[in-house]
Amino acid sequence: MDAFVRQLTVLSVLWSLSELLLPEGRLQKMARMTVSVLVMAALISGLGNLMNLQVESALPAVSDAAAVGESYVRAAVRAAANQAETYCVQLARRAGYEARAAVYLTLEGAVDHIDLSLAAGEAPLLDEEELARTIAGQLAISPELVHLKGNEASGP
Repeated sequence: MDAFVRQLTVLSVLWSLSELLLPEGRLQKMARMTVSVLVMAALISGLGNLMNLQVESALPAVSDAAAVGESYVRAAVRAAANQAETYCVQLARRAGYEARAAVYLTLEGAVDHIDLSLAAGEAPLLDEEELARTIAGQLAISPELVHLKGNEASGP
């Protein structure tokens, strides 16, 4: 229901801006017609959702809400995984390692596991196991979920 209200609010703002900014004439009439069709489509789809009917719509976000909702969840989980990967790499760099991280999350957003590849710099501050435990502590997960993978030798 919140998305429906947001959609109507955005369309109302778009409608009022087109009324204010466009000069009188053919362009303003076309803008009025376009925004009017969008508002009608939003109202019809909103009423259809209230009556639990499947309404075909010109607005893809309304006509395929389940698939779009799932893709938003997947995108949010992927974004969280990317942030966690960046955080793991930053922690490893602070400890004196060059690192690559792959964070795998469940659809609920919980950490499934982390694959961490490390290459020691000149003088690492922590050993690899301690770094893995530190990353686990920072992410509030079990240390067994941090897997050290394919560690590379450093330097020539």
